[in-house]
Amino acid sequence: MNLIFKHTFVRFAIVGGIGFLVDLASMLLLSIWLPHLVARGIAFWIAASSNWWWNRTITFKGTKVDGVNLSINKTDISKNKKAAALQWMQFLGGSVIAFVPNWGCYLLLMSQPPPTSNATLILLWPYLAMIPGILIGMMLNYFFSRFWVFSAAKL
Repeated sequence: MNLIFKHTFVRFAIVGGIGFLVDLASMLLLSIWLPHLVARGIAFWIAASSNWWWNRTITFKGTKVDGVNLSINKTDISKNKKAAALQWMQFLGGSVIAFVPNWGCYLLLMSQPPPTSNATLILLWPYLAMIPGILIGMMLNYFFSRFWVFSAAKL
């Protein structure tokens, strides 16, 4: 089992699953008060910030960014905070790029509701329509995270 969790992609996918739950829960709560498209946009940002934190503390823990170890270093809190803020902005930047196909896929699926009269499927459609875009976004986010945001090559 440890061999499976040794690979960053597996940990990244687990974090992505957590992020999906954060995304879905945020959208469910926000869509009570806001239109689905607005709720979807806000939920994405909440989930992206959550994923950055989980990826920093679980997926890429121990990786150095700009010479600063991602693990909390109590002797150099100021430098760690600056590295964390830059890293968060980079992660969100990569997430914005990955958000384009994610959002595009969602808009496409929302513009063509399922051809059924099944009330349950119609009610669930805004949430089911999130899944393909999230999967596309996950692949792009892994690429950006592994080779840019959390890259050891930046030393």
